[in-house]
Amino acid sequence: MPVKRRQAFTLVELLVAIAIIGILMSIAIPAITSSINRARITTIRLEVSSLEQAIEKYLQEYGDYPPDFSSWPVIQKHYRKLFPRMSDEDKKLLSNLLHDSSNVFQPNTMDRAEALVWMLGGYSKNKQRPFTGDGGPLSWVGNGSDSYEAPSGATNDTQKLAARSNVANFQINIDRVNSLNDFDISRLNYSKINDALPLSSTNRYLSTDDNDLFLTYSAREDGAPFVYFDYRTYDLYDTSAGGFNGYSSTAFGTVRPYIADKSKANPTSSPYTTLTAALQGWQFMNPNTFQIISAGVDNNFGSVGGGTLLLLQVFFQYPTGAAIEPSTSVSTPGALLINGVKGYQETSTFGVIEDFHLDNITNFSTAQLVDDVP
Repeated sequence: MPVKRRQAFTLVELLVAIAIIGILMSIAIPAITSSINRARITTIRLEVSSLEQAIEKYLQEYGDYPPDFSSWPVIQKHYRKLFPRMSDEDKKLLSNLLHDSSNVFQPNTMDRAEALVWMLGGYSKNKQRPFTGDGGPLSWVGNGSDSYEAPSGATNDTQKLAARSNVANFQINIDRVNSLNDFDISRLNYSKINDALPLSSTNRYLSTDDNDLFLTYSAREDGAPFVYFDYRTYDLYDTSAGGFNGYSSTAFGTVRPYIADKSKANPTSSPYTTLTAALQGWQFMNPNTFQIISAGVDNNFGSVGGGTLLLLQVFFQYPTGAAIEPSTSVSTPGALLINGVKGYQETSTFGVIEDFHLDNITNFSTAQLVDDVP
């Protein structure tokens, strides 16, 4: 009896099968992509919450919120409170870290992302040497053969002070045992060193972005860092730093603290006397604590001006996504609003249809900023 052979699929059957697979893929791929995206958003928001809790631990331990390092008076007052017995060496070293060669404070030497890691990474238990003692943010390098206790060529107290406050004699300490946050070390941007060579000013742990002693912490490896703003300096205006307090990076965009949709009446009927006074016409989000901001899944904080507004001081409003520009030519908070801007976007103003602020994630938003736009 002859064996009955199974017939092959016809061309029509194959085309139908391919069409069905295509339809299923067109349904499944967006759903899978959306699920992955939401998972990433949730992960970042949870990490923002973790950093928020770490800052509250800092407050509980030291009795003060961390500064964001935009104001030297705030920094000095903070550390006088935390470490009244701090050594002259650590005081001078901190000053040298944050001032230029003319002894002028530079508010962006430690930026708003680097301040977060410096503070939450933990200090040394040595109250006289909170920065350079065991477990502190910095460790001694010297010339590779000397030590903090006996710096090379230092024979008197003046020379020892100079050596111990010399920025070139230190490196980033990647073994900070007193951290208030569980940092993933792979997302801290420290450089590699040659273990076969002694530590030196040219072979030491530095940051990979600007080769200094301050690290940032990213939401993902090689991504945009988490940024921190202290309520005491939300409205700080410093012409030497380019204007109002903010974070800016050529790779990750620019962001400033977000304002709320609550205005405050001008105490006079005349135009605002300063840009800071104008900005104070609106309340900031978290007005008595702090803001933590992530660039979200697109890895870009966004823009605070574009086109004709490129040089202006723009602040976005939560949750509406409106924007204001502080000005001394108006007298009411409402007059500071930029016409046509809402939901963090407006093509003619910012040069893009959707500003990257839309997917930023903060410690006051439920998830992405766009999720909370009314």
